[in-house]
Amino acid sequence: MMTIPSLQLSDFASVDMDFMNEAWRKSIPGKPGWYAIETDAPISVLAQVPLLLELGNHYPIAERVRNSQFLIESGAAIIPTDDGASYIVYSGEHGNLKSRAREHVRGHTRTGCLALSRYEIAKQFTWKFHYRPCDTHVPAAAGNKMLRNYLEQKWRAENGWPVLCAR
Repeated sequence: MMTIPSLQLSDFASVDMDFMNEAWRKSIPGKPGWYAIETDAPISVLAQVPLLLELGNHYPIAERVRNSQFLIESGAAIIPTDDGASYIVYSGEHGNLKSRAREHVRGHTRTGCLALSRYEIAKQFTWKFHYRPCDTHVPAAAGNKMLRNYLEQKWRAENGWPVLCAR
């Protein structure tokens, strides 16, 4: 029987997200895996991000923060430890890490994503994209979707709920 190792953020590769230059995505493989988005944007700032209706299926950032409030107050959500500290605001899994990184920055009206570059306020803060390809973590799994879902949820249970996640 195979033992499935837990995901550890320390095992993830990371790259600084750049809203003005797409070269940052070159190091991210177009493979299935897990990812997390880290920022130093205060929760209070994220809670004020306006809803842009023209963005279609993009995530309503301020609403996600409001919906996480009970988890924040209960100590179950990931929050910054100090003013200005970076923290994980989103985690997920995807069949193509490179395309998912692009979606979370540029967005697409038919794709559920953060579309961070569409918000001027987001550009004032630092953002990092952490990623771990399946073939690096569990080579025999061949990017199995159920494994990706399982380890995504397990990571959240072990590390706390990222405030911009909905499910």
